Parts: sequence; C-alpha cells; structure tokens
Amino acid sequence: MTVSLRQILLVKSNCVPARKKAVPRKKRPTLSDIVRKLRHRLLRLFTILSRRIRRISRDVSRLAGQVNAVSAQEKQLAAQLAQTNQSLNGLSGQVSALAARTEPFAAQIADLQGEVESLYATSRAVRTVLQGRVGTTVSLDTNAGSISGTLTVVGDDFAQIQEPTGDIVLIPLANVNSVT
Repeated sequence: MTVSLRQILLVKSNCVPARKKAVPRKKRPTLSDIVRKLRHRLLRLFTILSRRIRRISRDVSRLAGQVNAVSAQEKQLAAQLAQTNQSLNGLSGQVSALAARTEPFAAQIADLQGEVESLYATSRAVRTVLQGRVGTTVSLDTNAGSISGTLTVVGDDFAQIQEPTGDIVLIPLANVNSVT
C-alpha cells in the first residue's frame, strides 16, 4: 500500500493538536502616556468646571438683580403702607366724629319706626278683616264719611269698593275707622 505525502500530512495534522495562537500582551503604558492622559483629563475637567462657574456666575448676577428689584419694590410698598395707614387713621377719626353726630338721629329713627309700625298695625288688622269679605257688600266708615258697596279688591294699603251706582272707589286702609 502506498501512502502519499499528503495522507501522511493529514494524519499528522489530525493527531497533533493545533497550537493556539498566543494572545498578545498589552503593552504597559509608559510614564509619558500616563502623564498625557492625566493632562488631557485635567484639561477636560478644567473646561467643564470653567463652564459651570461661568453659568453659576451669570445666575448669581441675575439673582442679585432680581433681589435688588424686589428690595426696591419692598421699599415702595413700605412707603405706600405708611401713607395708607395715615389715611386710615384720618378716616377713622372722621368715622368716629360722624358716629357721634348720628347717635341722636338713631334714637329719633327708632321712635319714628315705632310710630309707623303702630300705624301700619291698624291698617294690617283692617286688611285682614276685609280680605275675608271680598265679593260681599260692606260699609266702611272713614274720616271722609261712610262708603257702602261691593268689596272687589283688597290691596296692601287700599280697598276697592264698587258702589251701587257703578262708581269704583279706592279707600286707603289707614283712613278706615270701622267695617260693617
């Protein structure tokens, strides 16, 4: 049996394990490389910090301007408040003076209200009596004389009577002395 060179090489390659390629080792950085990288990082950090400081400086300037504006407004408001307090004190004195002047009038008004109420109470009583007699013949005695006829309407402060002649008479309830 003849064996070719090719077959021998194949057999050898199958039997002998293949050699792994060696992983190249990383080169250790040199001192100058380390210094260069550190310098680059420091420059980048310096640039970032410089930008932030500029932004903060602008913000501080802007805020200082706003604080000054608010302070000016506060002074204006304090001046206005002082002026308003003076006006209020003056008005308070005027109100006290007016209250002292109106006190006697309040008593007179209360007396008048009592008189009006007593006069109105009589009219209310007459109105109540007349409301039950609407549509009937009544005779009302008034300050001007006696009026007879059919009671057609009773209002808040008047009575309407239709006389036998057909005339319509309106009588204020305050003038009614008696009802029959």
